[in-house]
Amino acid sequence: MRVRRTCPICGYTAGYATPRLADAHHPRHSCAKHRHSRELARRRAERLKARVKRECTHPHARHRHGTRAAYVRDRCRCPDCTAANTAASRTVARERIYGRWDPYVDAGPVREHIAALRAAGIGVERIAQLAGLSVSHVRQLAQHARGDAAPTRRVRPSTAARALGIDMDDANRAPHSRVDATGTRRRLQALIATGWTVELLAAELGRRPNALHRSMTGASVTARTAHEVASLCQRLCNTTPPRATSEQRAAADTARAHAAAQGWLPPLAWDDIDTDATPSAPTAGASQRNDIDEVAVERALAGDHISYDDLTAAEQQEVVRRLTARGASIRDIAAQLGTTKRTVSRRRASPGAA
Repeated sequence: MRVRRTCPICGYTAGYATPRLADAHHPRHSCAKHRHSRELARRRAERLKARVKRECTHPHARHRHGTRAAYVRDRCRCPDCTAANTAASRTVARERIYGRWDPYVDAGPVREHIAALRAAGIGVERIAQLAGLSVSHVRQLAQHARGDAAPTRRVRPSTAARALGIDMDDANRAPHSRVDATGTRRRLQALIATGWTVELLAAELGRRPNALHRSMTGASVTARTAHEVASLCQRLCNTTPPRATSEQRAAADTARAHAAAQGWLPPLAWDDIDTDATPSAPTAGASQRNDIDEVAVERALAGDHISYDDLTAAEQQEVVRRLTARGASIRDIAAQLGTTKRTVSRRRASPGAA
């Protein structure tokens, strides 16, 4: 059982394992040293109470408490910000002792990258938004020497990494900036070539059909429109349009026929739909092959709830041909496609079925 002893003069209290140890060690304490320690603790507590906590008032930055940025920029002296500043100072001192302190890097590559981004149509405000920097800081980095003012020569590694991490693509442009409409036009035409009507595509995008027509015929579109159409094409390129009713099937067939007449290619016909050269007009055989949706054919071959009436004439003939090559009988093909044996027999006997 532990024994506690308290000094009646200074109030020093300590615990010991046995009474003999308490009698031997407790009288050896220093009352003056204990009083000095208590005085230091009291002063430290008073300093902590006197510390001023300041909130961030910067219009763009939102400095958080517990960081060195709040300690330096906002002059916040709360315990969390003070501890963060102390830890950062200790890190700097340790790195300097080991010779590894290198807080800045050359600003030349950052300035050149910002110039390339601006030449590509990404403005200073958009760069600042993407990099998480202030607009004035980005403008200062982008400026070359003017008069007596020298350009910024060094930047923090974190600032350089943020600026250099911005890619020159349409997704990083401002939503209302104008970009080339070639990729957007080709994606919409490719979806129409697979059977999606303009009305269905406009509904998927939450727009009106006439607005979609303008995107297909104009020389440029907004960056937001280009991004939304690219996402839509990625989502629908392997999906067949609705064909539950006769009206839906007729609309899909009409869209495909119109695309074939215009020479529009499906999505899989492009290697890079944004930069590929415009292909030559397809021949009759190529037009018939482009009228075949491979996704619909594969689903019909796998028995994935695709009936005979859900397919176009070219797709019906292709499915019957492949099933016949696999050794399926007329009865099996008719049962898999949900049609009659006579229909399958006539399709097998039609020209080009071999």
